[in-house]
Amino acid sequence: MIGKTISHYKILEKLGEGGMGVVYKAEDTKLKREVAIKFLPSFISANKEERQRFEIEAQAAASLNHPNITTIHSIEEVDDQLFIVMEYIDGMELKEKIDSPMSPLNKGEIKGGLPIDTVINYAIQISEGLEAAHNNGVVHRDIKSSNIMITNDGKVKIMDFGLAKIGDDGLLTKVGSTIGTIAYISPEQAKGEEIDNRTDIWSFGVVLYEMLTGELPFRGDYEQAILYSVLNEEPKFLKKFDILPSIQRVIKKALKKDRDRRYRQISELIADLKLKEVSNAGSSYEGIIKDIKKLAVLPFSNLIDDPQTNFLGFALADQIIGSMAYSKNVLVRPSSTIRKYQDQDIDIQKAGSDLNVNYVLAGNYLKEDDTIRLNIELVDLESETMIWREPIEIKYNNVFELQDIVSQKVVDGLKVQFSKEERERMKADTPQNPAAYEFYLRAVSYPYTIEGNKIAIEMINNSIKLDPLYAPAYLELGSRYTLLSQVGTSTIVAQNKAEEALLKALSLKKDFLPALANLGLLYTDAGKHEEAHEMLIRALKINPNDAWLHFSLSYHYRYIGFLEESRKEAETALAIDPNNPRFRSSIITSMYLGKYDEILDTFNLDAGSPFTLNNLGEVAFRTGNKELALEYFEKSLQIKEEIGEFYLAASLVEFIKGNIEKAKEYNLKRELENPADSENFYEIARTYGLFNMKEDCYRALKKSIDMGYVSYPSMQRDSSLDSVRQDQGIIDLLAKAQKIHEELKKKLLTTY
Repeated sequence: MIGKTISHYKILEKLGEGGMGVVYKAEDTKLKREVAIKFLPSFISANKEERQRFEIEAQAAASLNHPNITTIHSIEEVDDQLFIVMEYIDGMELKEKIDSPMSPLNKGEIKGGLPIDTVINYAIQISEGLEAAHNNGVVHRDIKSSNIMITNDGKVKIMDFGLAKIGDDGLLTKVGSTIGTIAYISPEQAKGEEIDNRTDIWSFGVVLYEMLTGELPFRGDYEQAILYSVLNEEPKFLKKFDILPSIQRVIKKALKKDRDRRYRQISELIADLKLKEVSNAGSSYEGIIKDIKKLAVLPFSNLIDDPQTNFLGFALADQIIGSMAYSKNVLVRPSSTIRKYQDQDIDIQKAGSDLNVNYVLAGNYLKEDDTIRLNIELVDLESETMIWREPIEIKYNNVFELQDIVSQKVVDGLKVQFSKEERERMKADTPQNPAAYEFYLRAVSYPYTIEGNKIAIEMINNSIKLDPLYAPAYLELGSRYTLLSQVGTSTIVAQNKAEEALLKALSLKKDFLPALANLGLLYTDAGKHEEAHEMLIRALKINPNDAWLHFSLSYHYRYIGFLEESRKEAETALAIDPNNPRFRSSIITSMYLGKYDEILDTFNLDAGSPFTLNNLGEVAFRTGNKELALEYFEKSLQIKEEIGEFYLAASLVEFIKGNIEKAKEYNLKRELENPADSENFYEIARTYGLFNMKEDCYRALKKSIDMGYVSYPSMQRDSSLDSVRQDQGIIDLLAKAQKIHEELKKKLLTTY
């Protein structure tokens, strides 16, 4: 089949095969998308009963429209070949995830099992998919971990409604033990009794147990032994799971052999999964954002590829995002997360899935002379419907008005309420000079690279010369200088310029949300912790549902050693915006709290960056797994975008290999980079501590503390400092950090 074209589907590769057919990956040459095609083998398609069952699968699945159920595009027949065209899912089976846990730290206590937060996340998604099916009269009948796919971004997709019962039409009302997988079938299935939605609840209970423990609750060496276990035995839990009584209660109730004592509806099970005790073990903040609408504004595409106007695609989207940031009822993804789509052909559904939103604003534009024409549409991804689509024409000199016009249309389309105060804050800042505004928009469109930042700063300075009272220009200037303060030899100068620009932005617009957030982060790096706290709390009062603000507060708390508070704020940020790569440094808080297994199992934010690779390497190193640590560090060395991270990886690679002098040389080079970020100097100090270099450790640690890094709890439990901990100079420095940390606890934790 590979390479053949059937109808308008080009077969690319075989994905799998089961009793109900063979599945291939294919290209839909008409719609230019990847799909999965499931063919009925000829020996089955010739059988009337099996053919009927195949058609039932298509009918059942095609009637469902839910993000956790595989989408059926069509059922087709060509030359007596009957096939279903389905959504192609780029990911892996849940069974494979369970059987092959990523953590190298498994000590053999259980075969596998997933981290509890992952279990809860997947369980809620599976149960919500089943709820949608049951509400439409569809019983799956064959729920098992191999019939559930996990996409690369963590979305659950239930597959194969091949044994589904449609309404009460009398078809296939009974199944024998040969249908489905024995270990997952309910007692009523095993006995050949009539079944209803409660059989799916039983099978889901088996999957939930399997996700938690890595094993099946009912086992045996042969079919009859498994059936005996299903009918007569109760699932057993290891001692380690005693800390999760709520999860155990859910599983035990789902696996009641008498279905009248089981959950009657999957909605009851979902409610129990979301009980506070369960949620505290995992997705703690899901309730905060449950009813808030999540929106991504994608860069607009230029209808004509024109270097002179291409910058508008990202810049205009950025302006709309900025105005929507003041809404407490619409969570709009920040510009940083949509920048990767700039100048790209965008698949709206995939982008929406990647960004974990349920609404997308997208469109195209054309600039002709002094006019811009836009075609913008707001799409509901879950129902795949267009809420509105409208052409907008505006004079280029007045393009700043676009954010007002579009924001109001989004508000109307999503049917959300805005307070008068929110509406005032959403209003576009009015530039006094059209040329100044164009310089500003061009600056916004440049990437966050060293060169991109320098060009953007030049553009902004040109803008400010023409219009010295436009607050967003100073925000952009401060943001770019903040980025330059992280690298190079003039980091302190860049940090000071960033502070000056952000303060100017706030002097022109006192409640400028992103300026408050950026200044809070800048003050954290500079050790001005009371000022940082004031800025961030002030910003959160304006919008308590802003993910970036919660992450910024987590970052601030980490630097002053409020580790549990830092973890909670990071969890809130990730509950609101799960895939934001800018939240990557939350890994450091988890590392300092000793959550090593959890990190190695689940952490995937900005997974290919030197920063994340280095921190994963350090976690592996802390657990004694030097081989895995070396693997991470060597991957990091292949990427030379972040010079400080390169030196860190090179230093630790040489240390692990026993080349101590070479390791010291690389760490010294990292120190000479002179970062303006106090936490970086702490990392340099602790690496010197690892090398037992007391004087060098003292020098770097003193600079770190003097600059404001006072996370005493992190220093207290950091094994890298053990070799130098008895040095009097180090003792004095740690005492100083402890004193400042304790003073900040008294001042700050009582005010939030």
